[in-house]
Amino acid sequence: MPQSMRFLVLAGFVTAMTAVGALTSFTIPLFSVVPFTLQVLGVYLAGGLLPPRWAFMSMITYVLLGVLGLPVFAEGSHGIGILLGPFGGYLWAYPPAAWLIARLAGPTAQRWRLTLGLLVGILVIYLGGMIGIMVTTGASLTHAVLEGVAPFILWDMMKAAIALPIIGRARAFAMERWGADSYQNAS
Repeated sequence: MPQSMRFLVLAGFVTAMTAVGALTSFTIPLFSVVPFTLQVLGVYLAGGLLPPRWAFMSMITYVLLGVLGLPVFAEGSHGIGILLGPFGGYLWAYPPAAWLIARLAGPTAQRWRLTLGLLVGILVIYLGGMIGIMVTTGASLTHAVLEGVAPFILWDMMKAAIALPIIGRARAFAMERWGADSYQNAS
């Protein structure tokens, strides 16, 4: 299979995984109005498994699917209104976060580089989420952190702990099967 076809299929897969992760959502009343989802796991996988350009495009595709009306956002929501609402900042941050994770992980995805990428990626998502909450609701920075970041730190660390071995094994398989140049030439 040509390299571009492999990345196209993988990008489609992580886009679909992100959508499935959004459907598995729940809100904890009095804890946060922002739903807990597995979407960030999809962003982690995109950045860890794909070269930067492909990671970015997989998350752009995910956001566009939701804007076009497919119920792929948290709790089955969809439409441009979600991007312009209080939780839209998280979604806006997915493409650059996936790109940064992929860029920092590099073509070999050494564990320390991948871990750094996941950390920077989640910080980008948190920043986008905080900005979205503050701009659309007029909330203070403190409120945005307490509502949109603090409740999710442990949850997102657990998703990173799940993503690391998956990415490591998938990358090892790809390197063994197709060689190291498959990632280096696709960036």
